[in-house]
Formats: sequence, C-alpha cells, structure tokens
Amino acid sequence: MRRGKIIIIILLMAQNKILIVDDDEAIRKSVQDALVSEGFEAITANDGEQGLAAALGQQPDLILADLDMPVLGGMEMLGKLRASGDWGKNVPVIILTNFDTSEEIMQGIVKNEPSFYFIKSKINPGVIIEKIKEKLGRGAGSGQ
Repeated sequence: MRRGKIIIIILLMAQNKILIVDDDEAIRKSVQDALVSEGFEAITANDGEQGLAAALGQQPDLILADLDMPVLGGMEMLGKLRASGDWGKNVPVIILTNFDTSEEIMQGIVKNEPSFYFIKSKINPGVIIEKIKEKLGRGAGSGQ
C-alpha cells in the first residue's frame, strides 16, 4: 500500500498549474477543458485584475492571457506581473487575443516578453496545448 501512495504523490507533483485570464467565458471554458483533459490543473480569471491577483497568489507554472479585458488589460496585467519580483519576471506567458499586432502591442510584447502571441481566430486549443507542453518541457519526447 505504501508504494501506491508514493506513486500518487509523484503524479500530483507532476501536474502543472495553468492560469487562463480571459473575459470571454466560452474561450476560458474551452481552453480549461482542453488543459484538464491533458492532465493540467487549470484555474481561471475573468479580467486582468483578477488574473494578476490569482497569478501572484497561486503562482501558476504558465499564464494564458487575453489583451482586451475589462478593469485591467492583459498588457497592463503583464507589466505589473513582470514588475512584481523574480517569479513574476520569469513566469512564462502566452498571449491570446483578437487583436492583430499594432505598434503599441508590439512595444508591449518586446517590453514584457511573452513566450508566444496568438490571434484567437487563427489558432485552436490543440496548438495552444502543444506550445504549453513545449514551454514546460512536457513534449512527446520528455517522458510525460
């Protein structure tokens, strides 16, 4: 029986936590379902302010964030996150947005260094999952 407990503990430790910050409930749910089905723990936030609080409080392994959100936009959230200390400066972030890249968005991307930037209408959850696995070292060749 002791051996079984050790295996369960190892499996729980291996589960990566992903924070999804998006004001579109359908997108949050779709991405959350895809992540959970792949063995990730997925937590969500409805806007940038809630996302920043969740990020700092729960310190997920990776953050998916929209840019255009109420209360606090994604780029502002990312700027505050990056300024919050070592963890916030280094946590991988993937931007999911409906915006094409403007000069202002490009400046924010260069300054805040997200890992990837995707236009929602041009990407599907499967590609997002693969990029998350790649960023967290959980690809097909990693043994997980």
